[in-house]
Amino acid sequence: MTTRFVPTTTRSATEVVESDREWTTDERDAFATFTDRIADLDVVAVNPTTDEFQQPSTQLLAQSPHNSNAATTLEEVHDIYRETVMAVDHYADVYDDTLEESLAQEFGLEVATTVRASDQLTPQLRDQLVECSQQARESRHSLLQGLKSEHSALETADEKLTRLGSDLDGTVGTRSFENWTARELADADERLRSRRHECEQLLTDRQATLSEQRVPSTHRIDHEFNEYLYGSLSVTYPVVSDTTSLIGTLRTAHQSVDRALTGRGLSSDEESATAPRGKCD
Repeated sequence: MTTRFVPTTTRSATEVVESDREWTTDERDAFATFTDRIADLDVVAVNPTTDEFQQPSTQLLAQSPHNSNAATTLEEVHDIYRETVMAVDHYADVYDDTLEESLAQEFGLEVATTVRASDQLTPQLRDQLVECSQQARESRHSLLQGLKSEHSALETADEKLTRLGSDLDGTVGTRSFENWTARELADADERLRSRRHECEQLLTDRQATLSEQRVPSTHRIDHEFNEYLYGSLSVTYPVVSDTTSLIGTLRTAHQSVDRALTGRGLSSDEESATAPRGKCD
């Protein structure tokens, strides 16, 4: 079967989503590892007057079971962050942030500033880092669910558009239908109408899906879902773009067939009603 129309933009979008799923999975796992390693670190209790966050002393003075001389320095925290979050394979290509920039993006400016300015890891700062890291991990997990749904939707759209745009070479682009029978014209008219209707339904369904999509809140993601995903493509809505393009192709072909029918003095409905379908015994 010859394919007349190929949903190239939808297929490009599928590749984008597959890459993003891989990246997001790596980031989720990296934050999980960072959380575990930070939670196991030795900490030193601090006096409330020197606390970075100025929280009640009952929270700040929770004593560490470890000797304060063995307390973790913030440089060790920096190293762990570099070895986990910043060590994912795509980090330099996708983000290329400095340590300070990445901490601010993921954990917020206040926590990032404290991590950079302090000397030792306190109980509260450790808890702050664990909480922020868990939130970053959860946001990636939620994003993965959205990417999974989007990948499924793209595959379904690709299949439908490929089917609806297939085997049209005999109709699309035909300059003259002079040698076509009335039955052939009527069949072409019916086929084009049906495919165009399916495309329009696909477009309606896709637009409904787009209105429901949301990107989980993270410090890195502040765009509408399709803008976040498809910023590297020439279009922000690939399925809509491909579907609209195919509808235009089908519309043009249908107009040509309709003109051929009209030229013979019959409407498409009249041709369908009067054209012989075969012999009856």
